Amino acid sequence: MKRAIVFVLVSAGLLWLPGLTFSAEKEKPKEQRNAQQSKEQSEQQTDPTKRVLVKIGNLVITQYEFELQFKAGVERIPADKRGMFMNPHGRKQFLDMLAEQKVWVNGALEEGLDKNSEVKTLLDMSLDQILMRKYYEKEIVAKATPTETEVRKFYDENLDKFKGPAKVKASHIVLSDSTEAARVLANLKGGADFAKLAKEKSNDKSTADKGGDLGMLIQGTALPPEIGGSPELATAIFSLKSGDLSNVVKTSSGYQIIKVDERTEPELQPFEGVKKRIEDGLLSERVTKVRTELFQDLKKKFPIEYLIEDSSITATKNVSPPEVASTPEELFQAAMDSKDSRQRIGIYEDLLKKFPESKYASQAQFMIGFIYSEELKDFAKAEEVFKVVVQKYKDSELVDSAKWMIKNMRDESQKVGTVEDVKRKAKESKEPKESKESGRR
Repeated sequence: MKRAIVFVLVSAGLLWLPGLTFSAEKEKPKEQRNAQQSKEQSEQQTDPTKRVLVKIGNLVITQYEFELQFKAGVERIPADKRGMFMNPHGRKQFLDMLAEQKVWVNGALEEGLDKNSEVKTLLDMSLDQILMRKYYEKEIVAKATPTETEVRKFYDENLDKFKGPAKVKASHIVLSDSTEAARVLANLKGGADFAKLAKEKSNDKSTADKGGDLGMLIQGTALPPEIGGSPELATAIFSLKSGDLSNVVKTSSGYQIIKVDERTEPELQPFEGVKKRIEDGLLSERVTKVRTELFQDLKKKFPIEYLIEDSSITATKNVSPPEVASTPEELFQAAMDSKDSRQRIGIYEDLLKKFPESKYASQAQFMIGFIYSEELKDFAKAEEVFKVVVQKYKDSELVDSAKWMIKNMRDESQKVGTVEDVKRKAKESKEPKESKESGRR
């Protein structure tokens, strides 16, 4: 309702403004007024930000909004299903869906949800994401995008990177004995027929009947399993020229001899075929550099200033954490998570105050003493706290640890890093005494 009133007021204000113009300009000719109206109507039809496609209550969907929504929506649809929307019928269906959404938005506005603090925060969060993305596109991607000249220069200076793979038509003979392989190689070099020897000697039955024919092999792709697939073999094969024989090469399949029957040299890929790949590579490299430099400049201009010592709990020292930590377990964990010594003491003290009989009470009392001793080096205060552990929590497993701390915390040679260290040392110091008493008995 408020939105409708505002709309009426704005409309009335717009109607009033031409009246002022009318009296100030002393009545424009009728033809001029008609021309002005015609111009405005034309802009509404041609300017996508002003052309209204649908009106839903007090809301509208402009051509511009529709196109943005449609583009974003289509990108979320699997590629193989986008075709059903890329036609007038599909676009109309999408517009209908947007219009139905606006009906719900009208209901939310009528309820005043746009004034809700959570909604406002969520809108701010969305706006932050949009601004970051647009800023990233404008100040980083746009500046890092290479020009056509730069892409071409990279291509011309790195032609070897854009050559296609070499291809060879090859045959092989596989033998199980190195001595026999050496003898076969000697025969081949002496003029023996490769295909005939492959049929007679090769252990690879899948190719032996074909004279050892392996077909066409492409450099950079996996070799057929029957070849053995070792990198050394691939290197040997693609180093050969047409008609060449390899030396004996040991592989997982045995001892092999390769003959290259035909070789196709690598061909340079045309610039247009690799242009996009070069652009993407240069862009990725430059984006990292531009982003790092820009971020450092922005941080100097807009320094980050933390107003609290530890964001995990509270903004001030010795203040209880939010009410969300409502159980002794939650309070104990909150204290463990905090990085500020005095804040942790404050949370442990809050636990003792609220839950003095909980199983966490003795642990909280001990931890307060441990923080005073090991982090704040206030040994007098720590001793007071440890004495409470000994006197008040006599059944606690931490009593021996508290006694050990009272006796040893000022001794520099008895350094401890964790509570577990204290427990271990307390146990070690007690064991000799117990052993001696057992011996007396």
